[in-house]
Amino acid sequence: TPELVHIADLAHARAQELHSLLYELGHRQEKHRTALQILPRYMRRRAASYNIKRLPRSLRPLADPKTGTAKKKRPSRRYRRRPRDLLASYTNRQRKIKWLKTHIWHAKRFHMNTLWNYRLAEKSNTKCIRPTYKSLHERCLIHDISYYGCIELEGDEEEIIKKLTPLFPPSNTNLTPKAKMYLNGQFEGQCLVYKPHTKECLTPISFMWMPSDNKQKRKLWLWCHPASYDALAQILFSLFNTSLSTTTEEPPVKKQKNDDGDQESVTITLLRDQQQLTRFRLIGPLSMAILKHALHPSILPNDPIERKTAPFAWWSNEAHSNDKHQQQLQFWNSNIGNTSTLMPNRIISLVVRDPRVFTPIKPKLTIHTKTNIEKLKTSPSSSVDLASSPLWVEKYRIHCCEHKLATYQINLLRSKTLTTDNKELQLNEEESQIPLILIHHHDLLSPLSQYQQNRNDLGSGWDIILPNEWAQIFWISFIYSGARPIGQKELSLIAHETGEFQFPQEYPDTDAGIAWASKIESEQLTHFSRCPPSKRPNFFINGINSPFRPLWINIVHDWALEYDPTNTMIPSQRFYVLRDRNRLSIETLRQHLHSLVPVRVSIKDHKGVIDNTALIYLPTVDDLKTNKKAIVESRHNDQARIEERKMKKVKQTYKRGQTMIKLIEQRTNNNEQAIIHDCDRKILGAMTSGAFQFSRACCTGKGFIATGGLLTLLQQQQQQQKKKTTTKKEFQRVLVRTTTSQYYHWASLEF
Repeated sequence: TPELVHIADLAHARAQELHSLLYELGHRQEKHRTALQILPRYMRRRAASYNIKRLPRSLRPLADPKTGTAKKKRPSRRYRRRPRDLLASYTNRQRKIKWLKTHIWHAKRFHMNTLWNYRLAEKSNTKCIRPTYKSLHERCLIHDISYYGCIELEGDEEEIIKKLTPLFPPSNTNLTPKAKMYLNGQFEGQCLVYKPHTKECLTPISFMWMPSDNKQKRKLWLWCHPASYDALAQILFSLFNTSLSTTTEEPPVKKQKNDDGDQESVTITLLRDQQQLTRFRLIGPLSMAILKHALHPSILPNDPIERKTAPFAWWSNEAHSNDKHQQQLQFWNSNIGNTSTLMPNRIISLVVRDPRVFTPIKPKLTIHTKTNIEKLKTSPSSSVDLASSPLWVEKYRIHCCEHKLATYQINLLRSKTLTTDNKELQLNEEESQIPLILIHHHDLLSPLSQYQQNRNDLGSGWDIILPNEWAQIFWISFIYSGARPIGQKELSLIAHETGEFQFPQEYPDTDAGIAWASKIESEQLTHFSRCPPSKRPNFFINGINSPFRPLWINIVHDWALEYDPTNTMIPSQRFYVLRDRNRLSIETLRQHLHSLVPVRVSIKDHKGVIDNTALIYLPTVDDLKTNKKAIVESRHNDQARIEERKMKKVKQTYKRGQTMIKLIEQRTNNNEQAIIHDCDRKILGAMTSGAFQFSRACCTGKGFIATGGLLTLLQQQQQQQKKKTTTKKEFQRVLVRTTTSQYYHWASLEF
């Protein structure tokens, strides 16, 4: 111990501790929430929380809720959810993420997820896989696809077609908006849009012309997925020489002017931003029966004087002629429950009454099971105008939304009725008339499944376009009529059963598809890193270096060099997909070695599972000769373990399990390294979706393989079978393996 202690030095050394002590003594009460927390723990009593007389006298003023610092009780949830505050809260929550008009209804019954800047229903809270498949076969499904955006082009017909020509390359065999079939506005078309003057696919769209005889003033609606809506809008602005306005008060309308004067030529309107239209999709054999039950067309009176009075005055004269309405009404009243005789994509317009007048008090889900429906003997001619609708005119869309009775007014009128049965309400002149556009889809199958044995007539149904403010009302009417609502997960199930390639999940050559793949890879990599090291599958032992995303550029480049060593392809070059089946001949395939081919793989009468991470391999000659059932991948070196040993040898710190994640990220970002020879069998391609298919009772999947690999597969099996093989052959034998397994499984490949 020191003999002498200097007070100044000791105080200077302990100055920080003394300062903290004085601060605690002076501000002790401010750090606590309540007066009870100031007491030591052994003096605290539960009764003191509601009786301040249990506290010491010095702390009672602090515990008094009127004069002290006691925390006030939070208002009840019922008080916080008052109607005047609830609507303001909903509006505030939609500033960044958009809501559909049916969001509140879905949020109570579905798991919600944020996709493409929308809050969408992901999956139902109830068991839904088998009920969805049963409804797809026997009943009706309904899905709100209002997140699809609409772009309106208005102007001269020839100029619109001329400006849109760069979006459709000459090699594209799909019918475009300039096709004669679609110009009269009686049918809706679907096609792929490409970036101008390139082979890069942008997005699939659906389009429809407004029926009109005036070619100088036509309207064209383009419906697009939200993942590529902004990109398509920017391209249209550049094609029509317009610029994007940054103002938020005025509606987003872009105009192009001629060089000669100020006369308007083409106007581009983003109807998605104005939120004027809603689109529902009904899928299933009873779609038409549910529409007949939920929709009741308006009937124009024969007296011209009565026709000019409300509620018919706004649409019976200018927007809709009496002859066209009678044709549409006659077609609707005919027995069209079975729409197999209708031409696909036929457009039918109607003006219907308020569905709340006929909506039952309780839903009746079995009203259509015993309905006898007659078939139409003949389909209506395309010359008959069934597509003219007031919905094309903006002022009529706004009018029918503004003149709408509130739901509480309808309920008040229903409560005053003498009878309790489900009879229609008498609203008289206050009843609203709503214009609708119905679009018939006979078959939603992709061009991949054009064989007769795969045409299971799944996916047929109707699309309904209506004013946005009436979305919730019509949605409830369809639900009460027997339609089953579905979300994104059930929509993927339907696409898997019908063989349709979903956008953007299964469009790897588009910007939206690349962004989706990066998103899924990031989510799976995050989940993989959170798992304990002992619970993570070791992909390197199975020979998988990129388990969360297929390296399409590497696969296409490697097979182009494998099939043609003289090929000079840049590894970073953008690949494309050959989606036209008529172009899949051997001569054509040899000219497109830098592309992918969509395929369908099925494991029938064999064991094995196909999932979204499965890879497609090329069988060797010995595999085809011996036809082994058990083919096992040899064990590979654990690259992560080797790197950790090197780091340990040089005494470098590392965290167990993080080395594998770093190596996976490095391999994913490397577009120049060869990949098809990583395993014992050469990699042909990968699956984008795979699961058990109920309609075929086996595991099936959709994916893509490199064109060079497909040519090699055809030549190999041609030599093995000693027969002349053409690309029209339906099935080829390949091997399939998941990323977490070492076992290969035989599968049939169809392209």
